[in-house]
Amino acid sequence: MIMDLHSHTHHSPDAAGDTVLERVAAAKRLGLQYLAITDHVEVNRWYPAAFYRKQETEQFVYDSERVFLGSAAETDAAKQQTEGITLLCGAELGQIPQDLRRSEAVYADRRLDIVLGSVHELPDMPDFFFLDYAHIDIPALITAYFDEVLALAKTDCYDVLAHLTYGLRYMPNRAEYDITPHLPVIDEIFRTLIAKKKALELNGSLLKSSDDTDPGFSLIKRYHDLGGELLTLSTDAHENKWLGYRMDELEQMAKDAGFTHLTVFRKHQPELVPLP
Repeated sequence: MIMDLHSHTHHSPDAAGDTVLERVAAAKRLGLQYLAITDHVEVNRWYPAAFYRKQETEQFVYDSERVFLGSAAETDAAKQQTEGITLLCGAELGQIPQDLRRSEAVYADRRLDIVLGSVHELPDMPDFFFLDYAHIDIPALITAYFDEVLALAKTDCYDVLAHLTYGLRYMPNRAEYDITPHLPVIDEIFRTLIAKKKALELNGSLLKSSDDTDPGFSLIKRYHDLGGELLTLSTDAHENKWLGYRMDELEQMAKDAGFTHLTVFRKHQPELVPLP
């Protein structure tokens, strides 16, 4: 296995208790060449809840500053103990357009190699995981989602656009949803990534319980055919047992879409790695 560039340790509120070195040990057992630690940093909730005069709930978790500082410090220190594998210090920045100045400051942190840009929620809404889809105008929701992803793509605070179709992940009957009306904005997202030399992520988190990926093969192929060259693979593992899970299938999907190389980032600079 070549890479798993999206994973969460005990610093992420929704992850298991694995430390960075425990994650590294698991990656070595799997034979991974590159591992990135990218704990959740939701920039729209950077400070503790009291700062926003809110209460922390299951849906709204605050204090991402604490998560970022702890994860970056532990990962940066662990680099001294990772012979045989390349450990990348990263972060998953959520909702970049909602706090661009904070995102720019995080991206500039000297310890970081790779930053994933994500949209987990829209303004004034919880994470898509918590939405009641039975009482939502789904086409309008997904239109707003891709518009927000495009706004993120136009910034310079990320290296990899993570799980492009996250907004569809928890929809009932996801496979039946017609994405065709959204293809023009998706193409604009792809063209923006290409122009900015940012990468697209093929995220295999859903492979734990289905054959779905974020995004699916047709969109990965569409990105490639538009001229996209930078692609990363990940399991989005929140505990060690899912690290590298079905990664061989993700590698094959990338090859089937026409990719001959994958991409890693060191200090935000892309490097191509040949697909076997």
